[in-house]
Amino acid sequence: MRDYIARQEEHHRRRTFQEEYRELLDRCGVEYEERYLW
Repeated sequence: MRDYIARQEEHHRRRTFQEEYRELLDRCGVEYEERYLW
């Protein structure tokens, strides 16, 4: 777990939290309107 947390900064250099969250919603089939996410 400690290593996972330590790698988060590196991970987010490639993809923003918003991009990752939208991808998660898409993979789970959750419908959303972009304007209400943030």
